[in-house]
Amino acid sequence: MAHDSAQTLNLISLESGDRLDALVRALGQLDYRVTVSPPDEILAEAGGRPGLVYLGAKGWTAEPLAQLKACAAEPTQLLALDRTAFRWAEPAIRKARDFVTWPCPRSELKLRLERSCATRSGVLPLTEQRRLDRSAPVSALGLIGQSRVFVDKLLTLRRYAECDAFVLLHGETGTGKELAARAIHKLSHRSKGPFVPVCCGALPDSLIEAELFGHARGAFTDAREARPGLVAQAETGTLFLDEVDALSPKAQSALLRFLESLEYRRVGGSRNRKARLRVIAAGNADLHALSRQGAFRPDLLYRLNVLSLSLPALRDRSGDAVLLAEHFMTQYAERYGTGPLSFDPSSRQWLAAYEWPGNVRELENLVHRAVVTSTGPSLSLRPDTQSQGGTGCTLAHDFGAAKRAAVETFERDFLTRLMQEAGGNVTRAAVRVGKERRALGKLLKKHGLDPSAFQTD
Repeated sequence: MAHDSAQTLNLISLESGDRLDALVRALGQLDYRVTVSPPDEILAEAGGRPGLVYLGAKGWTAEPLAQLKACAAEPTQLLALDRTAFRWAEPAIRKARDFVTWPCPRSELKLRLERSCATRSGVLPLTEQRRLDRSAPVSALGLIGQSRVFVDKLLTLRRYAECDAFVLLHGETGTGKELAARAIHKLSHRSKGPFVPVCCGALPDSLIEAELFGHARGAFTDAREARPGLVAQAETGTLFLDEVDALSPKAQSALLRFLESLEYRRVGGSRNRKARLRVIAAGNADLHALSRQGAFRPDLLYRLNVLSLSLPALRDRSGDAVLLAEHFMTQYAERYGTGPLSFDPSSRQWLAAYEWPGNVRELENLVHRAVVTSTGPSLSLRPDTQSQGGTGCTLAHDFGAAKRAAVETFERDFLTRLMQEAGGNVTRAAVRVGKERRALGKLLKKHGLDPSAFQTD
């Protein structure tokens, strides 16, 4: 029962039932005085700002959803969503400061209400900062930073991990979209399932359905046995579709059909299969702009864009460049056994001032190169030591040597990514890029890459 000092909280709900009653009781135990109102009272609140909205399994009609979306003065403080509501609640989610999947522990509900009701001063509430400090799994996954803009993204990422809704990641090249996708997977209830990354730009248009959905025996000339596709490999886990902006119209159509029902049929197969997985997608280009230009299907964009997360460029993450550089320096120093290293003061200043057009990937490569070429405990980074065009060579180097170095770097990076996606299967990797198996094997040997190191089983 709420005390005299209890805060008043207006809860908007279209429906009644046991779950709503349980939510009201939980709020009372957290010392909130709860008033339950129908959706038509959303705009009647002071400032048009509902404090808490419960979205149940029933689904709202267009009119109350439009009312919720029209609350322009301030966003909804908190949404409490039934797990099934993610299918239809996207407009409401976009207007919310935060959301929580209900039922949930009272401690989690309390934390979310405290945060959503806090003043927007740019400082995290103490309870949220403590929670962030305890989140070792996030930093362990390589998501490192202390800037406010980055911390906000981490908090959003954690909320997204609590549900199975599709997520679309945006960001410049090198901002860490795959790392973010892996973090969502690892922090979710699907963490024990596989994480299957797919580079959509590397999928041959003629094999898109066979790659995604697999094929039956005899489906085509070389199909001597049935083979599961990438969707089946991601069963109970997460399918990460990177570079979706590179998909052809045919591939976009095939992907859309699958996403609408999560059902698929192997090429040459006779029965539909139901996928049990989560889909996270990412693109380098502006998908909304591509959609307006007719280069990307708007219905596919809407299907993928249930939850959206834009990863900030490194130049917008104040102070994080130095923090990341120190992390990479320690990582590579341990790998090469160089002993303790440190940056000289002028290098730290330059790290903080540089614009980083290649984002975190450029920073990591620069520090990696500096550690490898270091001759003492102090690393000196200068603008003239950064890579020119990504080759790792300055303009003073011979053109032929620079070109060879660039090709070597590209080949190794490409082969590493290819074998990761193929799970160490050389035959599958060769088919994917249209090369002979023997030729691909020679390239792997040339770069010292062992296929067995990429096998997940």
